[in-house]
Amino acid sequence: MVEWFVNDVAGFVCSTISYILVLYSQFVITAVILLPEPIVSTTIHVGIFNTLAVLALWSHVRAMTTNPGTIPMETFNVRYTEKNQVGNAVLCMKCNSIKPERAHHCSICKRCVRKMDHHCPWVNNCVGQQNQKFFILFTFYVFCISMHAIYMSVQKIISCSDKDWSSCGSLSPPISLMLLTILLFISLLFGLFTGIMFGTQIYAIVNDQTYIEKLKNEVATWEQLTWSQNLQEVLGRRTGYRWFLPIMPAHLQPGKIPQKFQV
Repeated sequence: MVEWFVNDVAGFVCSTISYILVLYSQFVITAVILLPEPIVSTTIHVGIFNTLAVLALWSHVRAMTTNPGTIPMETFNVRYTEKNQVGNAVLCMKCNSIKPERAHHCSICKRCVRKMDHHCPWVNNCVGQQNQKFFILFTFYVFCISMHAIYMSVQKIISCSDKDWSSCGSLSPPISLMLLTILLFISLLFGLFTGIMFGTQIYAIVNDQTYIEKLKNEVATWEQLTWSQNLQEVLGRRTGYRWFLPIMPAHLQPGKIPQKFQV
């Protein structure tokens, strides 16, 4: 059952392109690069690529279908008309809700989101407190896929150039070279993009400042943690293999949201 989905055409197109590019990469790596190779080498590289691809697509699905941390709508009239304690929260006039500290309104999702970093069309969702881990893992695994594809493509082109493409698979040399060139271009482009995005996300987490907060020059009034604690708040408080799996950290499960982020 899908927990959350944003009905945005641009986001749907971009997220669909993401799946198509991963499937295209898998086809070229398997059919053009690996099939003529020895069975051991083929098995190892197919295993590496497919593992990374599954983790990337799994992370993408979780980033896209997980509620990023939206605030219930119309909470001002319903829950605060008889209360005086609002704390540091302010009223959002667009969705008529009380925004807790560090929440911002997204014009595409049409909701206020806790610790909103930005709205990303590639995952067709906001990146917020509840799904930032999944977004980070998606960029990380796509970067790894891209680096692996670049390595395999360059190695294949050099190898086949020495053999004059005479024994480089069942496809004709022009088609093989065209498919490899396209794969190399896609891998370079998205490897650079996701590498930069992953780096900026880690930097933002370590410094505990979202992109919107940096853009608005907001001064931190919240509790300051160490860089390792900030990472644990996003990836999970237990350091280990779970950091690398797109599963929700225990402290962010429904009903366990820190009080300062609740409405």
